[in-house]
Amino acid sequence: MTDEQTRNDVELVTLDSQPILSVRKTVPVAKLGETQGEMLGTLTNYLRQQGVRPAGSPFVRYHSFGASESDLEFGVPVAEPLAGEGRVVSGTLPGGPAITLWHLGPHDDRLGEAYRRLHAWPGEHGRAIAVPGWEVYCWIDASQESGSEAWPAPANWRTLLVQPVADDKRW
Repeated sequence: MTDEQTRNDVELVTLDSQPILSVRKTVPVAKLGETQGEMLGTLTNYLRQQGVRPAGSPFVRYHSFGASESDLEFGVPVAEPLAGEGRVVSGTLPGGPAITLWHLGPHDDRLGEAYRRLHAWPGEHGRAIAVPGWEVYCWIDASQESGSEAWPAPANWRTLLVQPVADDKRW
């Protein structure tokens, strides 16, 4: 499968529930990148203090995304449930049916187009969105202390968009 096919294909999958640690905050849209970097630092420091490695790539779940501010949750998967502390809370990403779509490259206008394709799929296939989806940042290694300067060029970013859908088809 080519990168172009991977980027354009929405896939229906079944997810296992996943224990996570996360930080949630409502922030101005203009400060999303800066805030996400701070949240990642908080999580990696907490994991290091606990002697725990993340069980996968970090993610961002937008509980709301407005024109001026966003309620976002930045998290990392962990192998086993782990108690949080302070701003770091323990939780779970839901299991069950979901649709996924790969976005390759920078988070510019093309990410919005990827989201339009992802959000059109449930209606076209008789499904309903179940809970807020999330973006998995597969270019970030949350077990490393390095910041954004260690990330690959945005042209090489791989972001998995995940959107849980209702179990049953609407008839």
